[in-house]
Amino acid sequence: MFRLAKALVCLLLAAAAAQAQLTTPHVNVLITGADCGKLHSVFLVIDDDDSKDEWIPLDNAGNCRWTANLGERTLSTRLSHFSLRIDSGRTDCHRAAVDEEQHAARLQFACCSESRKGPLRDVRVTTKPPMPVSYVRDVPKDPDTRTDGIKCIEMAAFRAGTGEIRHTQFSAEDVYLQLGVLKPQRQPFGLLLDDVVAHAGTLVLTRDGVTYRLIVQRARGKGGSSPTFSSNAISIDVKKLGELKLERAEFEVIK
Repeated sequence: MFRLAKALVCLLLAAAAAQAQLTTPHVNVLITGADCGKLHSVFLVIDDDDSKDEWIPLDNAGNCRWTANLGERTLSTRLSHFSLRIDSGRTDCHRAAVDEEQHAARLQFACCSESRKGPLRDVRVTTKPPMPVSYVRDVPKDPDTRTDGIKCIEMAAFRAGTGEIRHTQFSAEDVYLQLGVLKPQRQPFGLLLDDVVAHAGTLVLTRDGVTYRLIVQRARGKGGSSPTFSSNAISIDVKKLGELKLERAEFEVIK
């Protein structure tokens, strides 16, 4: 009898676990907040992939609800995580719940808290000579909402050294440029763009300009490092940029 009861408990726990996760191509999104009905376009970013071609456009289902059918692509409500790009900026990141009735991943995002407000910029990056460039978006949880956000790192790369980082909102994230890196590194390091792209227009940094800003970052303890004026740390930056033969990096605010 004891073994039978134990077996039944195991079956119930297994069934509960199965209900708690789902693999599906369907996504249902609810956006809350006073301005949720004013949104014209919403894109979904899945599993940290910020590549332009990987943004998923959502269909407006009315009443601040948006949907997507990924077709042959599927996602896991247990393993995957998501963020939104909206008209006014970006959200933090969330995991999905299970919508058992519609066999879909269910997401809820708040739009938009005070900490998520600020200038929205699309930034075009160009390196001379062309070289692989990666970037990392370090996005903390939104402190102003009650939704269960998670800290996340979103990434992409430009193979030819030119590309756009879209919907950047430096009031809500830190964006790091990793020069000469084809595959983005999850640890946030590199040239912090928050201060570089401070105004509209184009900023050109020579190799010395990039080096100087990296030195300032190290002194402030940004970019995955402890505060330091170490000549060894500075020499590493100088040597790397020299090996890349970087002449200059251009940053153009195109929106």
